[in-house]
Amino acid sequence: MYAQVTYIDVPMNQIGLLRAVIEEDYLPIVRSRPGFRAGYLLEQIDDPDTAQLVLFWDDHHAVESFNRTGALQASIQGLAAEVPGLRVKREGFIVRVATRALPAEAHA
Repeated sequence: MYAQVTYIDVPMNQIGLLRAVIEEDYLPIVRSRPGFRAGYLLEQIDDPDTAQLVLFWDDHHAVESFNRTGALQASIQGLAAEVPGLRVKREGFIVRVATRALPAEAHA
């Protein structure tokens, strides 16, 4: 599995706009792409103008294939175009270890 983490500095009082753009415009395009697994927008509690967008993919090849599509709406440049003043930095990671919660009945 492969993870992309985008660190986002949001202009003051624009986190709601960013959330709407990611939820309504960005993620619907990304989720339709082959190899996409999940996406999460993390809004920092202590700094309401900071967020992270974490996307999980099957592998690095799936991300590269997606990036070659050139769809502005599904790029970090597209996010910046929708939310003026947005600053972003993206990094990629290979996920070597992962786990999930046990089913509820296993906790009993």
